[in-house]
Amino acid sequence: MASEQVNRILEAEKKAAGIEQDARIKADEILAKAQKQAQTDYQDALSEARKKVSALYEKHKTEGSDENTASDSAAEKAAEKLRDDAEPNREAAIAAAMNILLGRN
Repeated sequence: MASEQVNRILEAEKKAAGIEQDARIKADEILAKAQKQAQTDYQDALSEARKKVSALYEKHKTEGSDENTASDSAAEKAAEKLRDDAEPNREAAIAAAMNILLGRN
């Protein structure tokens, strides 16, 4: 009778370990997907910013005035700010997703 109880406990522990392992695998998959999406979003935002900067640069380049130089500089600064702002947001998004998935509100 006691060995039957021990066997039941061991089987329950084995099942619990399997469930825990499955949960870890799923959490890892979700984290990987979230990281990939965050990276894609970051690259998309950066690409869009570069396109805008390029379009502004081309527009002002053809106009050829001193005002263009200031605008180009401002556009480049704005693009740099977008790049700087995007980077910490990506890390924060990944960290937030990990905390949610790991139950660390």
